[in-house]
Amino acid sequence: MLDPEQTLFVYELKGGVPPAFLDLEGLLGVWPEAHYTYLFFTSPAEAILESFFQQHPEFSLTRHYQMPYGQWQQLAAQEPLIIDRFSIITRQQSVELMPGQILLWIDPGVIFGSGLHPTTRGCLRALSQLYAEVRPVSVLDLGTGTGILAIAAAKLGAEQVEALDLNPMAISTAAANCERNEVRDVVRLIRADARDHLGNAELLCVNIHFDFLEVFFDSPVLCNYRWAIVGGFLKEKLARVRELLPSCAKVKEPVLEEKGWITLIVETEASE
Repeated sequence: MLDPEQTLFVYELKGGVPPAFLDLEGLLGVWPEAHYTYLFFTSPAEAILESFFQQHPEFSLTRHYQMPYGQWQQLAAQEPLIIDRFSIITRQQSVELMPGQILLWIDPGVIFGSGLHPTTRGCLRALSQLYAEVRPVSVLDLGTGTGILAIAAAKLGAEQVEALDLNPMAISTAAANCERNEVRDVVRLIRADARDHLGNAELLCVNIHFDFLEVFFDSPVLCNYRWAIVGGFLKEKLARVRELLPSCAKVKEPVLEEKGWITLIVETEASE
């Protein structure tokens, strides 16, 4: 875990998140948003990014700034973050849980998936809702980030969870979080491109960039799962996502929405 006083050098880029970002020297973490991507370094990286932009002119730097790590992760807050039945802490502390509450101890570093972003919150709510009705035994979490959804699924009762991410920093962060939450015997972490490892599971969790969703849903692969939880896109893309869903899939209504971000619970014909 980084010291809250550690200075982060943050670069805001307009464009997607190409795999080449993972090989940038000194890169600490990547945080995708709606139309921008934030790159985190522990030292200035202007020269490194200048070389990258020369090779990839489709990406541009919109701004950059410095901030303490504690400010980025809002570690000053002492109270746990409550999302549905989950109580989330980012550092070890004494927590009094209400009956039925589940504790998640997630140290995100600068990897996406702390519970602060509406897409993560929506997926956690969707998991809680789904497991209140059914109990998927096996789960595949694509783009696991900090491992928060995989860990939540394990604590809700999943017996086998595969969690994928291409980013090696995400895999190491998720591994540490699985240890903290004592679910390493349930969660298997895999460094791989999600498109190359779609696996077999009852439940698919995918909280990832819309560009990937667009490619992913433009295929019948979703029909291999009984249920899917889908996040990572804005309300303006909802109609397009519905359009892309294969005929085997049915969206559970109403959809979950927070601050314009959408999360879907999808059932397929395999669940009937």
